[in-house]
Amino acid sequence: MAFFKNDGVTTFLEKFFDTDQRLVQNLLFWGEESTGKMTTARVFSEALLCSHNKKWERCNECSSCKMINQGYHPDLMIIEPEKNSVKIEQIKKGLEFLIYHPQISSLRILIIDKADKMTEDSQNALLKTLEESRDNILIILVTDAHKKLLSTIRSRLLSLRFIRATDKKIIDFLHKEYSLPQEEASLIAERAEGKIGKVIRLMDPDYKKVLDKKREYLIKILNQDFSKQSLYFKEITEDKKELSSTLEEWLRMLKSNKESSRLNLSLDKRTKLISSLLKAIYLIIDTNINRQLLMENVFLQL
Repeated sequence: MAFFKNDGVTTFLEKFFDTDQRLVQNLLFWGEESTGKMTTARVFSEALLCSHNKKWERCNECSSCKMINQGYHPDLMIIEPEKNSVKIEQIKKGLEFLIYHPQISSLRILIIDKADKMTEDSQNALLKTLEESRDNILIILVTDAHKKLLSTIRSRLLSLRFIRATDKKIIDFLHKEYSLPQEEASLIAERAEGKIGKVIRLMDPDYKKVLDKKREYLIKILNQDFSKQSLYFKEITEDKKELSSTLEEWLRMLKSNKESSRLNLSLDKRTKLISSLLKAIYLIIDTNINRQLLMENVFLQL
């Protein structure tokens, strides 16, 4: 799997590979969604467990690497939310995992993905282990919303922020890892908006087709009468999350001079539509507004 190094974060993490003077510190990976936090947590942990790693590169030959390649390692545990929350029972299993000494590596590593989904009881259960951490365990919390964690949790972790990548770095990454031509790499970088997770998804032909279909719908809507628009809005407004995703893709298209040229909109109408869609996304996320009526009103204003 192609791995994008998030500059300062991955450079700093290399200090953990020094077995003679390894940093003993539990970690908090935080930042916007799709900025590579969970991928980095996995790649970093797997490299640490490798017996012969060269920093980020695993040997793929030692017993640790062979187990990782088979999808299981006795010294690595990943906790993910169940039904939108990380429950105390999950954290208790994680803490029990950390009680025992490493079986085949020098570390036991626990990763908690979407750590902001931990209940307050879950966070309090974790707190004592963070206060009494040993040098042969590593806990990594991954979150898009670090302020939802208790301040006492955050204060006991080394906080590393993941930021969006520049278009240039994404283009260089696509050249190196996928041998993409300049024009295609530039388009993906523009659509990804600095989010490396989205770059990887855009390399999936099926995902790209979905986004292309959403953009084509916007072109069709702008060329339809109200009755046909209304039928389409009835279809796409049923799912709140999917509607928000569609509107965000329309915004990206409208903001791109190259892409928006296909819409045949004046600059004034384009600016007005961008403003209306931004307001619509806010209302869809934070209120119980009638979504179909909202979308009809957005396009009636044009």
